Amino acid sequence: MQGRISYSLLVDSLASLREKILDKMSHQTIDYYEKKRVGEIMDRYGNGVSVISWWVNSLCDGALANMLQALFIIVVLFLKAFPIGILMALVMAFSLYDSYRKLIYARPFNRGWMTHIGKMSGLMSELFSNIATVRSFGGEAAIRKRYLENQAFWKDQREKVYRVNSAFDIRRNVVNALAIFGAICFVCWGTLHGRYNPGDILLVLLLTQSLTVTITPISSLINQAGEADASAERLQELINVESAVLDEPGAVDLQSIESVAFDNVSFAYPGKQGPALNDVSFSLTAGQTLALVDPSGSGKTTIIKLLLRFYDTTGGRILINGQDIRTFTKNSVRSLFGVVLQDVALFNYSIEENIAFARPDARSEDVRRAARGAYADVFIDKLPNKYETLVGERGIRLSGGEKQRIAIARALLKDPQMIILDEATSALDSESERFVQSGLRELMRGRTAVVIAHRLSTIANADIIVVLKDGRVIETGRHANLIHNADGLYAKLHALQNEAAVEQSGAPAA
Repeated sequence: MQGRISYSLLVDSLASLREKILDKMSHQTIDYYEKKRVGEIMDRYGNGVSVISWWVNSLCDGALANMLQALFIIVVLFLKAFPIGILMALVMAFSLYDSYRKLIYARPFNRGWMTHIGKMSGLMSELFSNIATVRSFGGEAAIRKRYLENQAFWKDQREKVYRVNSAFDIRRNVVNALAIFGAICFVCWGTLHGRYNPGDILLVLLLTQSLTVTITPISSLINQAGEADASAERLQELINVESAVLDEPGAVDLQSIESVAFDNVSFAYPGKQGPALNDVSFSLTAGQTLALVDPSGSGKTTIIKLLLRFYDTTGGRILINGQDIRTFTKNSVRSLFGVVLQDVALFNYSIEENIAFARPDARSEDVRRAARGAYADVFIDKLPNKYETLVGERGIRLSGGEKQRIAIARALLKDPQMIILDEATSALDSESERFVQSGLRELMRGRTAVVIAHRLSTIANADIIVVLKDGRVIETGRHANLIHNADGLYAKLHALQNEAAVEQSGAPAA
């Protein structure tokens, strides 16, 4: 019965803890993950839960029985030889108190080694995720050096924990030995004076030894609570981090997108100097395509992050259907978007599962139709396992162009109201690009779209082109109008790209 209750308590508490961490991490802001190593977060989760589960299991498995046994021995000693009962009660109290003091002394060292093992896990995760880059630059030695530096500190902290434990254990063992010796001497003296019989000597010896043996696992459990405490603190840091982007009280679900507008929007990334956006304004209505051009880099992507509510604006407002985006729930806003980013994120699932991630209830026929629309079926049908092929961690088994086509197929399958394209065809060869552009035109027909473009030829048909520089809007218009503004940045960029296209192919750009 005790075993069943202990098991249920352990499983239920750990399941609840894991679910709470999962819910917290899945709703955490992008900014949090941009500042934290994924490997370090996983170490906190994996190692922390393991340490706590092991400690809770030890607590449930026999701890109560040991405490009851210790109390029973103390009571018997009180009844048989009151002074010895007092002595052993004091010894037990000292052992428990000393174990608690050891936990306090070792706490900073437990925190230290856990922190650095988390950093080591983070370095290992970065090595595995970027193995091609590491090898191409011969960076194995640099990562190994940083790993060994953290490992040296980890070993130092572990050594300090060991020294603290050893010092306290020696003191406890000496006190226990002296207490047993004193108890035997007392009962022997009492036997010589007729107060006890020879059998009492054996009884006291057995009881005092049993008591010290019983106390040891209880003391050890208190000592091991130090690691569980440090792990719990690290997990608590994950759970207690408040998301910077929350649904407003009374936020409602967004049903459709009729218009989108940026109204004097400004934004600065946390911890960075200077704004990424400064008084940016533009608007588009349902069915229109808006293109973003920004040679300096960050402004375009920042607009996409704000539109998806990865962050909230620091100034101005984003309006959807004339209402502040914060009046709608985050999930309902994102559910109406189909996103194809330049950095494609794939899971280590099959190709079919990766495409179906946009719509988990989709049929295989729907997945294949979306793949054909993105021109992904050409390479998928050549694979030995076709749609059941595993793509590897972050899609490492696929080329850049293949990953882009999977991402486009995923967006096609979702059938969203609004499309966000971050240079979706940048990794494709010319032949594949023609097919994908046809699929994208079909996808964008009748839908609102925001397109980030580096090659201006891909946005010639956009309804609105917004040109940014240093986070500010400096030009707005259509392609035909902007290229005729000789002093404008867009015209200069177009001329440069046109010249480059002529040099490479002998044919002018669009």
